[in-house]
Amino acid sequence: MAQATLKLIPFSPQYLRLDDPLPFGLRDATGRLLLAAGQTLPSEGRLFELRRQPLYAVEHEAADWTRRLAAVVDVVLRQGGSLKDLAAARPEAAPVAATRDGAATALSFPEQWDALISQLEGALRDVQPASEWRSRLLGLHGRARLLFQRRPDASIYCLAYESIHTTQRYSCRHALLVMGVSELMAGVLGWSAVWADSLGLAALAMNVSMLKLQDQLAGTQLPPTPDMRAEIVGHAAASAALLADGGLGDVLCLQTIRLHHDNLPRDRPLAERLPEHQLAELLRRVDVCTAKFSRRASREPMSPVQAVREACLAADGRPDELAGALLKALGLYPPGCFVQLVGGELAIVLARGLTANQPRVATLVAASGLPLGEPALRDTADRRYAIKGAVASGAVKVRPPHDKLLALL
Repeated sequence: MAQATLKLIPFSPQYLRLDDPLPFGLRDATGRLLLAAGQTLPSEGRLFELRRQPLYAVEHEAADWTRRLAAVVDVVLRQGGSLKDLAAARPEAAPVAATRDGAATALSFPEQWDALISQLEGALRDVQPASEWRSRLLGLHGRARLLFQRRPDASIYCLAYESIHTTQRYSCRHALLVMGVSELMAGVLGWSAVWADSLGLAALAMNVSMLKLQDQLAGTQLPPTPDMRAEIVGHAAASAALLADGGLGDVLCLQTIRLHHDNLPRDRPLAERLPEHQLAELLRRVDVCTAKFSRRASREPMSPVQAVREACLAADGRPDELAGALLKALGLYPPGCFVQLVGGELAIVLARGLTANQPRVATLVAASGLPLGEPALRDTADRRYAIKGAVASGAVKVRPPHDKLLALL
């Protein structure tokens, strides 16, 4: 294709940075390639040189990145971001990586979530007034939200499966899972975009004051010391204070974080309570539920089915307003967990179904106990393939072929 036929769109130099390659090439006004997709800038001098001239990208190559940028900017604006925040906004975890020869290669969907986990760790470890942590966190929030909106079941699958099977990077993986499920519930409840923004941000940052300790406790069999217990007990207030001191001005988000482990009044229907009480109660419910089915070195994870059932009950032991929203957002059998079918097959849940107890699954192990060469989709609404019950993660010896399974969604 001749360069003259390329449809070019302007690219703002403010989004060009060192050590942060773009998923598309940059060109001059004639279409001449100046920087290849996935290529890292070699020096500050080269960065300054490119920023001094008009830059362009091929429209279809940059379309996805531009859409993701718009989503991030929208989150920054709704959070009351400053001009500096807007200038720093940029899609985090672009779905490409540079290979050794400098070419760009697409990241798989699980790899995109892994990148977001790493970026969340970086942002939360840098909460201080003088840093750009806030704009990084807002940008990451927008990117994570976009992944959840595009592929909610695949997102739950990736985060929940890893939570069930590993303790590595526990805190930030847990935060992203809680964020996604909480925002899905907010949508079911019909909450405003402002509330959803504050809720999602609270989920990401609720444990910032004990980030290191949380990861440490997840990976050890030793019980917490008295000092550790004191840090755990006070982490909600400490996290809210740290974020406020660092420049986070979202009052509803800070109140939600401060209250999310408190015993709040539940004598009125959810919709009649204070906004911060509604958000904090929802956040606490999702936080506790997903923590129960996450792995710790000191214990086996609880069955996701049992964790969801317990989370659907209010303090009086009966389902409440949040129960239906949780079941719609997560399902009784969350994506990423194992189940046994009535015929004896072992399957993994791929996606929520039309009802909470009839998810879409793929069989991995036949009734004979032999692994299947290829996963077989099963309709659990069909009596022949109905779910008999949940299966402990250690009972399935086959590692699911994640790429193949996610391609079925």
